Amino acid sequence: MRCRLKKCCFMISLRVGCMISALILVFFELLAVPLRSGEPCCDSFEGILVVVYRVIEIMHFVGCLMLFVASFLKTSALVFIFLVMSCIHILLSPAFLVAEIMVWNADIIDIVLTICGLLISIYFWIVAYAFYHKCKEEIVADVNLVPTFRKKGSIISIV
Repeated sequence: MRCRLKKCCFMISLRVGCMISALILVFFELLAVPLRSGEPCCDSFEGILVVVYRVIEIMHFVGCLMLFVASFLKTSALVFIFLVMSCIHILLSPAFLVAEIMVWNADIIDIVLTICGLLISIYFWIVAYAFYHKCKEEIVADVNLVPTFRKKGSIISIV
């Protein structure tokens, strides 16, 4: 089943949509909850949870930067990196939302920002997935347009 987006937000191209989505996701990453305290990182469950949370956030931030670069270069490999990083982030976000509520006692603004960021991340993942397939299709089309060289005897001919 091929159910992919043709445009982002019904009027913006996928390429520009990926640029915008990368910037918005970077903005949400910069708004993420800062580290809670100066406790040693591995002495408690909360410390380990903070370290894992930060590693996932940094990976997602790097993935967003890759998407931004990929939207300029139209490189499917960089989009794929974003898709993997974002998928990990989306799958682990509900667990970290529970941790924010139960362990870190986050206020309502942090919870709303986390939920909004998660929902926006899901839509932007779909946009990036469509852009990934568009980049791959353009690469295949470019490869089919390149003439191939064959060697017949000692004379090289273009087919």
